[in-house]
Amino acid sequence: IYAVRCESLSEEFALSPRESEFRFLARGHAASFIAKTLIISESTVYTHTRNIYQKMGIGSREELLCLIERDE
Repeated sequence: IYAVRCESLSEEFALSPRESEFRFLARGHAASFIAKTLIISESTVYTHTRNIYQKMGIGSREELLCLIERDE
């Protein structure tokens, strides 16, 4: 259900394919872990995070979790 909800939010907020991998953020992983897993720099992780938050109209990981958990 978690993966389905993340996919639904990706479509709802028109996230790019890379931004759609925000499930790592929502699971509490640090930027260093995400960077190693996705083979990108930490700076790129921060850029994607900022863009995701802007598109979703949120400002924190807590708000991201609330979006994922709503309507479940």
